[in-house]
Parts: sequence; C-alpha cells; structure tokens
Amino acid sequence: MVRRKRSTPSTATGASTSAPSSTTATLAGTSITPPLPRAPQQTPESSHSPLNFQVITGSYDKILHGFIVSIPSSQSSSTSPASPTPKENDAISLPATFTDSFLFTAHTAPIRTLTISPPSANALQKRILATSSSDEHINLYTLSSALPPINSQKLKKATSTLIASNPKNKNLGILSHHLNTPTAIVFTPNRSKIITAGLDAQIHILRTRDWAPLSMLKCPKPKSRPINYAADYGDGYGPRIDAFNPEATYGGGAGGVNDIALHPSQKILLSVGKNTLQVRMWNLMTGRKAGVLALSKEVVPPIFGSEGMKVEWSKTGEEYAIAFERGVVVFGMDSKPKSRIRTAPISKVHQIRYIDLPTAITRNKRDTEEEEVLAISTEDGRVLFYSTTDPESLDSPNLIGFLGGRSIGMPGRVKDFNVITVKGNFHLVTGGTDGVVRIWDLGGGSEKDIHEMKKVRVDGGEGRQIGCLVGIYETERRITCLGVMEMGGEGIEEEEDVEMSDGSSSSSGSEGDDADE
Repeated sequence: MVRRKRSTPSTATGASTSAPSSTTATLAGTSITPPLPRAPQQTPESSHSPLNFQVITGSYDKILHGFIVSIPSSQSSSTSPASPTPKENDAISLPATFTDSFLFTAHTAPIRTLTISPPSANALQKRILATSSSDEHINLYTLSSALPPINSQKLKKATSTLIASNPKNKNLGILSHHLNTPTAIVFTPNRSKIITAGLDAQIHILRTRDWAPLSMLKCPKPKSRPINYAADYGDGYGPRIDAFNPEATYGGGAGGVNDIALHPSQKILLSVGKNTLQVRMWNLMTGRKAGVLALSKEVVPPIFGSEGMKVEWSKTGEEYAIAFERGVVVFGMDSKPKSRIRTAPISKVHQIRYIDLPTAITRNKRDTEEEEVLAISTEDGRVLFYSTTDPESLDSPNLIGFLGGRSIGMPGRVKDFNVITVKGNFHLVTGGTDGVVRIWDLGGGSEKDIHEMKKVRVDGGEGRQIGCLVGIYETERRITCLGVMEMGGEGIEEEEDVEMSDGSSSSSGSEGDDADE
C-alpha cells in the first residue's frame, strides 16, 4: 500500500510534467490561429522567415505614417490545405502584426499624393519617397530597407521630422518648382529621373542625381467661349465673379493636370487635365506634344463625368485606362476604346491600377501563372478586378471579382490601394478616409481557397468575393494616399545609393526656381 501511495504521486507528477509539454505542443501547433501572432518570431518552427513590407500613408492631417507589416509565411496563403475549417478561421484570425516605423508632420496642408521609387537590383538599397501637398511643395526622403526591431509600441504623437522617428531615414530636401498643387509624381524605372505634374498646367522632368531640371512641358489652357448670358445665366443674371480666385491667379482651374502616366518604354507620357475631355500625348524624346485625343460623348457618356481624373498604362504598354468620376474607359494603342466600365451599383471611382493576379483566381486558361488585370477602387468600399483582354462588347467588361464592400461590412471609401508581391505571395493594401488600412491576401498559393470563394449578391447581379483579410490597422487619421515597399532582413547592412546624396539635394528647391525663372 505504501508503495502504491508512493508510486501514485510519482506518476501524478509525471503526468503533470508531461501535461504542460503536451499543451504547449498543442498551442505551438495552433499558434497560427490566435490573434496574437508575435510568437513565430520567438519560436521559429519552420525555416521560412515571415513576409515583411512597409506601408506609408498620407492623410488630410498633413502627417506621414509608416509602419511595418509582418505576416507569418505559414499563413501567407489564405489557409493551409490541412486546415479543417479554413473559412471560419480566416474570418476570425488576423495573423499580420504591425510595428510603427515613423510618424511625423510632413506638410503644412493635406497630402495629395506620394510615390516610392522602384526597387533596384539590390533589394536592400534605400528607396526615395516623394510626397506632394497643396502647399505647392514636393518633399523628398530616403527610406531604409533594413527591418527595424519588432516591437508592439505604437507611436501616438507625431514628431516634427522624419529622422526623429527613425534615424536610418533621411530628409533630402524640398522641390518648389510648381506654382500650384502638384497632383502626380512618377519615377522612371531606372530611378534616374522624376516627372511631376500640377494644377499650374506644367509637367517638369528632373534628374534625381542632383535634382536639376531637364525639361518643362506646358499644357495650353482651353480657349474661352463667348458667353450667352440669356442662355447660360437667365434674364437679369450675370456670371458670379469671385473677389479673389487662387485657382485662376496661380495657374489652376481649366488646363491643370490631374494625372500623368509613363509608358514602359519611357518615350511616351500621357496626361489628363481639369475641365476638359482630352488626353494629351507627349514625346519625351523631343520634349514636345505628340498629339491630342478629344473624347466625344459617344466614347465617354455624360454620366461618367466631364474630366479625366486618373490615367494608367498597362505593364505591357499595349493599352491604357482613363478613370472618370463615375466610370473607366480602356483604350488600345490605336486610341480606340476597347472596354467601357461602369460599376454596378454606380459608385464614384477613386483609383485605378494595373496589377498581376494568379491565373487560378482569374480562371483564365493560359500558360502563364499570372495575368494582368485592371483594379478599380470605389466610393462604396470595394476594389473590383476586371479582365480587359477580349471583352464581349464595348459595354460588357469581364468582372473577375471584388473584395470589400457593404456586403461584408466594409462600406468606407477606398481612396488608394497598392499591390506588393513578396516571395511569390500577392498582398493588396487598401486605405480610406475611415483611417483603416486593410491587408488582403489574394491566395496565390492555395487552390483550395480559390474554389471556395463565395459569391455575394450585389445590386445588378452576383459578384465573386476574392481575397482573404489578414490584417487591420487603424491609423486614426483620414488617409488620402498610400505606398508599399518590401523590407529586407533585420541587421543586414545597406548599400548607399549615389543618386541619394544629401549635399546635392539640399538646394534642390532653389535650383528648380532659378531654372523656371
């Protein structure tokens, strides 16, 4: 009996000591599912490192906010094939973790747009960040590609400079060659030049090595038509004349450039302007206008709007798309319309981009693994994906699917979005005026999830909801634009770029002004 009593505690202690190990093993096996996904960095069970990329947002509050997104590689796809209930787990768990990188006041007015220079052959080389605002300035910064230490502390108070938040980032200077709000900034693929456009009806081309101006393209303003007071304003009423109109005084209004698009060959530039249904083509080899395409009512219905808001070239350079207030028209290289997109239900268009999607999602039988599609963000919180290859008719675009929207409880407008591919995984980042940044996994590596994508009924028919939400981050600021860039490993040294020296860029504003004068 005594021996039995003595043996019982020993077995009990053995069971108690073995129980925590079994429970920890169980937790380690299911550590991917709970919404506390910082464990994979501390207990790396697999040889795959997490996916890291940085998101930079601009806001109406004049603040630039950068944060690092880390997604475990085991959950880079929507789900694993061994997961018993993939859709239920995905609806609950958000594996992405966020670490603030910088938070500072960049401009004295709301930020209009931001652009990050393309990556070079060295993935850890610093990138150039260019931001514009209605204060008529373009601010230039260099962003470090090295992964900072991961922590859970959130930056709540904005600093005055970029260096105060992250010493590895640098402030290059300010470009002040525009007389009105800069509306578009484009880097050439080799990062040797930067092209800017603004509401002053001017397009400037500068060299990034020393930020010297190379050329200026000036868009002519439309001629004023004679006024018929009786027909336009009624009997006894004349036109309203403002005492002070800054748009007319400083070169805004009609003729201002809304957006520009650079052809992949870097020889052609397209521009769309305010209060005009025209597309201007510029020859960058000669620095002169190459032609003007006037858009008639047969091509652009009046319900679309009276001016082009966005213009975008496809990555192959075989077509381009023009976004209006409530519609998008796709043109071929012959400047003839190929497809006319009108969202159902009708909603305002905020951004368009050509992106690559896996052919398993597009369901197009092709030999390639990726297909280029046109993505459109709308006022009702959706991002729609259209295939522009071989449409049935002009007004019958091929809708592949969409993500977000009121059908899943996300009605906020999507002001801007971007797509990044890290280690073969497609992620889409959206941001809107509700201050929420959402990270979507487009499921490039999970064929099971692709077949289980749900159909959601919307006004005008059914649509296929694609993508899986893997992260939500609240910036607490009204977002106007965003950009993404891939981050390297932690502790790896970077190579300095010759084109990013501080001495050449500090006096960029004065050089640009002298050249313009």
